[in-house]
Parts: sequence; structure tokens; C-alpha cells
Amino acid sequence: MTVERIPVTTLASGHRLELTVHTLRGASDGPRMVMFGGIHGDEPMGSETVRRLLDAIDPAQLSGTVVAVPVANPYAHQALTRNTPLDGVNLNRIFPGDRGGSITEQLAAALSEILEGADYFIDFHSGGNFATVEYAYLHDAGAEMSRAYGTTVLYRGHPYIGSATGWALEKGVRCMVSELGGGGQRVEHYLKRGVDGTLNVLRAIGMLPGDAVAPPEGQVVVDTLTTLRPTVGGTVLSDFGAARLGERVPKGTALATIVSPYTSEELEVIRAPYEPSILVLGREHLTNVAPGDYGFMVADGATAKPADAG
Repeated sequence: MTVERIPVTTLASGHRLELTVHTLRGASDGPRMVMFGGIHGDEPMGSETVRRLLDAIDPAQLSGTVVAVPVANPYAHQALTRNTPLDGVNLNRIFPGDRGGSITEQLAAALSEILEGADYFIDFHSGGNFATVEYAYLHDAGAEMSRAYGTTVLYRGHPYIGSATGWALEKGVRCMVSELGGGGQRVEHYLKRGVDGTLNVLRAIGMLPGDAVAPPEGQVVVDTLTTLRPTVGGTVLSDFGAARLGERVPKGTALATIVSPYTSEELEVIRAPYEPSILVLGREHLTNVAPGDYGFMVADGATAKPADAG
């Protein structure tokens, strides 16, 4: 394995911003797989998943090359923030970036250069500082990866404009986005899921030997995924945390109550909108929340289709 530092820019402080790129070259020729972790700095699960994968992949068994950037946004990673703190920009909305732009635009440009020529791309995300999530995106180009990754819910959604995945798909790269873990909950459980799932992906696409494990029974594809955001800030009280992800709950179920920590007043109730609603992102029993934060994410269970049916 080789480790290379790719220069991005120099700050007014004199600090030189670099991206650390790990390259694993297999014993035989094959595809080029690129992996990013930490595009959002409040999602360190992705960075740790990539780090563990680099230790878990045996180059002697590998066909092709794995190029991995464990920390795609170093300053956001340091600050545990979704956006780059120096310019407030969301790195996953401005690809392919601009080598002559702001710090985040330059990061995107450097990452785009790393993505050039890839056959496959996996972008590792999680639920951030306070929420836990469990699903994977399903794209036509890369669907075999998503199915093999092993989440119960696959979301057939359009990538965000300016996302790394959206740009890679335009370039003909087969893509998968992992949304797994976060919120400091069930950390080892989700890290193991991420590593085992990715190794299974590498088997499914022929980069590692052996037969891929079949997708879990009941794996479904959903086309509707709704984010439930509070309109007020306060204390969130919920019984729908990480252990309940994947559950189908009846329409109207109270997923959380937001109360004022100052007056004890009940400010808002967040309810499941579908019959049934499949929970894919939740919060723990007690967290603080601001207006517009990610509260919960749910899929429309009525429209869910078996993954093997398309």
C-alpha cells in the first residue's frame, strides 16, 4: 500500500491543506475502486470504516486497485461539523469544484481528480452527531453493489446536485452511497456492518475471491424517503432510536415530542406520515434540536418493493 498527500491549498495561517490518499494495488489486474469517508465532518463513522477496510483488504487476494480517502474534508472532520468551517460550504453540493475557488471548492476539485477514471465509487456517510441512520442508495449504475452491501432498505433516489456521487455517475462510474450509523450509537455494530458489507461488495464485483453473501431476506427498494424536521427548537424525547431502525410503524405514531427545557411546555409532536412508515433515521431518547434539524427519516412502506424485483 502507498500513502500519498495531495496538495489542495495554503491558508492565511500558513497551514498547507492536503488530502491523504491510500492506494492498495492488487496482485492481479482489475477495476479501480475509489472510496471516500468524511465528506461531512460530523460523520466520522465513514472515516473509521474506510480506515478499517484498508487493514481488512489483503492485496494478495485483490484484483484491481482500491484508492481510499479516509478524511475527505479535514477541517470539517476536526470541527465535527457538516460543512467546512472556514467558508460554511457543504462539500457534497459543489462537485466537481474549482481549483481557483474557495477552500471547499478546491477540496471538491482535488477529490474530483482522484475520482477521474474510477470504475466504482463508494461514498461513506452516517447520521451525524445526534442521529443514527441505516440504508443505502440504489443507482442503476452500481445496483449490484447496493444489493450486496446488505442494508434492509435501499433508496432509489436521485443524487443531490453537486454531490460526489452525482458527478461520478455523470462520468460513467458505478456508485453506491452508504448511510450507516452515527449519533454515537451502536458504534461497533455499524462499523462491522460497514466493513463486512464492503468486503461483500468487493466479492460481488469480482475484486475479491469467493462468493458474495446473499442480500438479507426482506430487503426492499423504496422510492420515497421523507425527512421529518422540527419547526421549533428544544429537547427531543423519543422512543425510536438506533435499535428500532428498519421498523414499520403505523401512520400517526408519535415518533418524538419536543419540549421546552425552560418551561416544560410541549412544543411539537413529530408523527409518522405513511401507512406504514419505515424508520431509517432516528434519534436517541434525549437530544437537543434546532429548527430544521434532521429529526427522523421515514420511507413509505406501502410503496416498498422487494429488492430482487427491481
